[in-house]
Amino acid sequence: MNNINRILILKKGVHGDLSKCKLCKTNFTAIQPCIVCQSIIEKEQALGRKLSNKECADLTNGLLGGKDE
Repeated sequence: MNNINRILILKKGVHGDLSKCKLCKTNFTAIQPCIVCQSIIEKEQALGRKLSNKECADLTNGLLGGKDE
């Protein structure tokens, strides 16, 4: 059986070995940090502060396949 250990993200043309995000340790990604962690980092930089738990949940809800209310 062949193991697949490469990933390609077509929109950005990024490719690399499968790995876990260095920040959250859960998402397999070729981009470091993963897209979820990167979106949190960008939002925190824009606000100039850390996100609250609710803000973080609201931000990642769509990215992580949350249900629409």
